[in-house]
Amino acid sequence: MLIAAALISVLATSPAPALSTCTFHGDGVRWSGSCGPLFDQQPRLQLAAAKAVTTGRWRKDVEPSAVYAGEMTDAGHANTPIELEIYSGGSGVLRTEYGWFPVSAFAASTATIQFQLDPTHEVPASGLDREIVQRADAILSSAAVWNRADNRKCPVRATSWSIYCAAERATIEVTGGFHHRRPAMELVRQIIEERTAGRRYHHRLMDYNNDPSTSLADVHAIFAEALARIDRSPQ
Repeated sequence: MLIAAALISVLATSPAPALSTCTFHGDGVRWSGSCGPLFDQQPRLQLAAAKAVTTGRWRKDVEPSAVYAGEMTDAGHANTPIELEIYSGGSGVLRTEYGWFPVSAFAASTATIQFQLDPTHEVPASGLDREIVQRADAILSSAAVWNRADNRKCPVRATSWSIYCAAERATIEVTGGFHHRRPAMELVRQIIEERTAGRRYHHRLMDYNNDPSTSLADVHAIFAEALARIDRSPQ
């Protein structure tokens, strides 16, 4: 019920979303289907039952009742992974390369899976996302451990970290897995974009990290703003 309330609250504060109906057909082990137009394309999605989410826990106050994993066709690129987690009441989250999006009205049988997807509103940050931001802020404790030449590769035994790698390490420590479109990272990206309007960044976290004009104080200010926004938002 907590998950359903969180998803309902974020939708209730926004204009009524244009929901996509996602329908899959399968054999009880694997399902294939579509949600119609998504992310400026017409992707096909494949799902299979999974034991657990591998890219990190979303919330710590409730466990999913069902988990599926698979892939989505991505026009002009290799297929990208997806994970679907379902909670009591039929609400859930679809994790994609384009963000994490709210799911509702989930229903499944051996032959069919169907749910509603809101592809226009990403799910809100959770309490675990708050812990991720706090931990990333602590990891970048001084200029001595700040890697100013980020390439988005994060060695396990690293002794210095970029913004991206600090967030990756924090996410793994806090949730047990990593997904680069997790709400915590999306929120940091959003704040950076707002504060650097007009700069032609290709990879927002990497380019902001490597920008000579970015100071460590700027980085800590980004994290502080992210924490403040999480505190003000429904969870």
